[in-house]
Amino acid sequence: MAGCVNSISPPVTLYPPRVSPSPAARSSFLFSGDSVHSLYRLRRVSRSPSIVSPKFQKQIVTAEKTEPLKIMISGAPASGKGTQCELITHKYGLVHISAGDLLRAEIASGSENGRRAKEYMEKGQLVPDEIVVMMVKDRLSQTDSKQNGWLLDGYPRSSSQATALKGFGFQPDLFILLEVPEDILIERVVGRRLDPVTGKIYHLKYSPPETEEIAARLTQRFDDTEEKAKLRLKTHNQNVSDVLSMYDDITIKACDFHLHSFHFSFAVSSLTIYVKQNEETSVIIIIQIKGTRSKEEVFAHIDTALSELLQQKNSAPSSLLS
Repeated sequence: MAGCVNSISPPVTLYPPRVSPSPAARSSFLFSGDSVHSLYRLRRVSRSPSIVSPKFQKQIVTAEKTEPLKIMISGAPASGKGTQCELITHKYGLVHISAGDLLRAEIASGSENGRRAKEYMEKGQLVPDEIVVMMVKDRLSQTDSKQNGWLLDGYPRSSSQATALKGFGFQPDLFILLEVPEDILIERVVGRRLDPVTGKIYHLKYSPPETEEIAARLTQRFDDTEEKAKLRLKTHNQNVSDVLSMYDDITIKACDFHLHSFHFSFAVSSLTIYVKQNEETSVIIIIQIKGTRSKEEVFAHIDTALSELLQQKNSAPSSLLS
């Protein structure tokens, strides 16, 4: 990672987005984790209208129209993806969108897409891409997703799905890929147990039941066997490979390039970042986090990447206020 030099803009006083207020609304922006969530809109830095010229007032208004984050995240079963989704959405106020949740909600609502999806599922067939992608498209098009940004969980799962989303104009700022060794994933899956009374999930090794009474009634999901876990991992790896292959021709390591104002430098051995540029000149970052780090350490790495991206995205408008 030698040779990477960050260009840090002068500190700017910020306030958090309306959807996710924070007590630390006036934090300085110098890679502070507590102030990262404040980057969506720029504050006027305690200047009265009589001091700020009309020219700068116009520039400040323009700077406040920064687009929110658009993130995709992928991870194998038991990779900790659900936990990271909770942490990301809590800190950044993003709309969490899961294709599986959308599918279940559409079926429950009795919508046209839901009825069509239910027919396939009752026959034991996969729901066609065109149905699922329309559900995802409609959810991404809703007002809260546009205003607050979104975190698309476990989707797209194929290059065709990614192509369809791109055709509708949905392109992520970041693609986060959580990678955990296969033996660890299988151990996590096979050891999971469900309490049918409370619905709580336990793990025989990492999170054992509190009492013998609870332990006696725990059950194992039918697909939490080693054989089925390996099959699901194989499917997941193939799907991820198909999605990432769409960007192979424009993949370079972050330290080997300098693109406009974007320049990333990380000195974390368990974090690998690739930066990609498509034909519309938007930047896509793929984060691969390897190892068996704690959920706090994994989120710290993700948070670092988000912080760096947001700083660089806002460096141009923020310089107007310095």
